[in-house]
Amino acid sequence: MREPAPARPPGVEAPRCLGSVSGAFPGPTVVITGGLHGNEPAGVHAARAVLDELGAMHHVLRGHVVAFSGNRAALAENVRFTSRDLNRSWHETHLEGLQNAPIGALQAEDLEQRELVDAFVELERQSRSLVFVDLHTTSGPTEPFASFADTGKNRRFASELPVAAVLGLEKVVGGTMLSWATGRGHVAMSFEAGQHEDPAARERHVSALWLLLVAAAAIDAERVPALEAHRAALAVASSGSRRIVEIRHRHVVGDDDEFEMVGKFETFETIEAGQIVARDRRGPVRSPESGLMLMPRYQGQGDDGFFVAREVSPADRTR
Repeated sequence: MREPAPARPPGVEAPRCLGSVSGAFPGPTVVITGGLHGNEPAGVHAARAVLDELGAMHHVLRGHVVAFSGNRAALAENVRFTSRDLNRSWHETHLEGLQNAPIGALQAEDLEQRELVDAFVELERQSRSLVFVDLHTTSGPTEPFASFADTGKNRRFASELPVAAVLGLEKVVGGTMLSWATGRGHVAMSFEAGQHEDPAARERHVSALWLLLVAAAAIDAERVPALEAHRAALAVASSGSRRIVEIRHRHVVGDDDEFEMVGKFETFETIEAGQIVARDRRGPVRSPESGLMLMPRYQGQGDDGFFVAREVSPADRTR
């Protein structure tokens, strides 16, 4: 017998723009997004906290830091999405359709996406190169990790975080917001801070943001209070791991699959080829190969059941 779903925590009301701070000196434009999935509010809270502190430090800041909430309607309901996943369909053809439509005719995620695109394009007009940091959490327990398309700029930027790096997600999950940003020449990475309800997730997001603001040259390291404490906190949470892993398989879930993970897997847990890791209406779901479990789905929405990854060395990526 399936256990009843736990009570859903209250949602978060958030404006589209969570705030912005302009520095006294020229520099990068850093774009922070939180809550692109509405059941992941930790990034919204973290962005607000960092912006509050930055407001008193604008005299030593370079460039511009601005933060946006992602799926506002879903955040208010504390659900992943209301009609479709907002972190999909960031293809130019789809976006052109949204841009050509009367904004008053758009609803649900189409309206959310249009508002975000309008904001990003306006920032592009003001600054040739943007730095995107997209904050996420997961439905299952995980150590913090970064994910990005494997460009030189992205890798150098993400290397400032003492956490694992996940490569290749954009190859198996099409149309993400960061794929769009990377394709337009911007630096772009996501940061996964832990499980949705874990109180530590917000603090890990805060730590990552301070480290990444330094990495983006928006602020000098000595100007950030307790920067090394932020670095140490992330290192402890990730067991000091700076491993690089590459996505090998994505298990796609259909709406009527009745998908359910078997047991409580953690991200980066070792699994074997043929191991039963989930069940659906057709029966057992087995891992197609040995490797590392990544982001198993313990929530009702979304078409990502789980991912299988393998650890690689930096040298492997140059072949």
